[in-house]
Amino acid sequence: MPAIQRGILPVPMRPDLETVGLRADSPASVSFLLQTGGDRRIWPDAITRRNRYGTRATPADDEISFSSTTASNISREGFQAAGAELARLIDIASPSPVASEQWFADIRDRIAGNLGCAGAQVVLAASGTDAELLALCMVAGVSRRPLTNVLVAPDETGNGVPRAAAGFHYSDLTALGSTVEAGAPVEGLPPDRIEVRTIAIRNEMGEPRHQHDIDADVIAAVELELKRDRDVLVHVLDASKTGLPAVSRQAARHVAALAPDRVRVIVDACQFRGSISRLRQDLADGFLVALTGSKFVAGPPFSGALLIPAAFAEELAARSDIPAGLAEYSAAQDWPAALRQRMRFGFNSELNLGLGLRWVAALAHLDRYAAIDESRQSLVKEQFVRLVRSRIGAVKGVSLHQDDEGDHLGSRAMVPLTVMNGAGAFASFEECQGIQLSMRDLSGGPICHVGQAVRLGSRTVLRVAASAPDVIGVAQAMSAGQPLHQAFAPMEARLDVFFHKLSAVLHHRRGA
Repeated sequence: MPAIQRGILPVPMRPDLETVGLRADSPASVSFLLQTGGDRRIWPDAITRRNRYGTRATPADDEISFSSTTASNISREGFQAAGAELARLIDIASPSPVASEQWFADIRDRIAGNLGCAGAQVVLAASGTDAELLALCMVAGVSRRPLTNVLVAPDETGNGVPRAAAGFHYSDLTALGSTVEAGAPVEGLPPDRIEVRTIAIRNEMGEPRHQHDIDADVIAAVELELKRDRDVLVHVLDASKTGLPAVSRQAARHVAALAPDRVRVIVDACQFRGSISRLRQDLADGFLVALTGSKFVAGPPFSGALLIPAAFAEELAARSDIPAGLAEYSAAQDWPAALRQRMRFGFNSELNLGLGLRWVAALAHLDRYAAIDESRQSLVKEQFVRLVRSRIGAVKGVSLHQDDEGDHLGSRAMVPLTVMNGAGAFASFEECQGIQLSMRDLSGGPICHVGQAVRLGSRTVLRVAASAPDVIGVAQAMSAGQPLHQAFAPMEARLDVFFHKLSAVLHHRRGA
């Protein structure tokens, strides 16, 4: 595999892409680079040019997407931003050329600025799963005891997260192109040092558990691990794959106070569906925050980041012993220079250009979304959910299950659809995957994207969700003087087409 496909570029300060036939002014080059620096999941199929999520690294304005719980096509705005930033980086004739170290620093500063947390440090990660491994390595690096990772809702986070949480390679290929043994320990994280305790947010029937019970389980687990003389990393799930929150912030602050410097908290905000002000408070409370630009923000897949509160960043720089195996996942310029230069850690790769470009595309949305007042963000999200709910009844074979009801839907702009088969029973996971694929077929209407299937006990759901660009479009129309219903007209039209096609797909599959 060429070095550039692995995300490792030959010239650290100004990559010379023309040596491998790529040009900054070429859309094909931009598209190619957007698909580098990630594992096989974002590699394009030779015929369809789609990755394993079914999305493309070129704009597809004629496709309808409500799949931001999984992945989205790159927007035209994001693609243009990536092209412009690539030119700044590699074209010395650019009006505003920039060295790679400053280029990556600008990306991290924009992420922090949009969250209003200038005091935090930002480390880029290829995915939310990579961010999990990054956080584990950081906590292990400052800890001098065995470590227990309290993982919440392993079935409703990334598929590779349980392995990464245990300090194992979650795939056989890393985003930086290193071949590793899936399921084997990451170098420097011996299996006898890391234990994982899992906390479920649903019972075996798929019913949501009460928040009080989840909190009680987390508190009991932390108290037990401290008695065992172990340090603890605790997960707070800001939004699961189906929009459920898990572990209250009150419980998180409680366990963190039980043993400062021994209990660390990480907020999994990879769906990025909660409020920015809440994440800002999480950092103020000393919590790590993992997020992505590729779910709600609707940047290309594989754009993650870990936000580190200032106090923990100082501790990390002063006395960390980060496991050497992290070098297979993290490039030098993913890290802030001030932090990187004070650590005793050897990077194998200088930079991950594909990761940087994907974040540039995501920031084209995040910059504008963060500027919208949170009350208006909430208004648009809640209206989206109302409009989706109003259309479900017209589609035979899908419903909003009573176990998925709740105020969290409106705040997350996500609706899980329970699917029934032709026999009146819950459709299987495989059947739901087939429906998702059929929605991307050209027959019966334009290509439509819906979030991947998720198992919930005996049933499976497909997820319909709004994204930051959706909220931006409505908010802009309202700022121009349109009332809410008029501002929503373009999105309502897309929802009508989406649900009409979903109805046709379900009818066809039952007939088949």
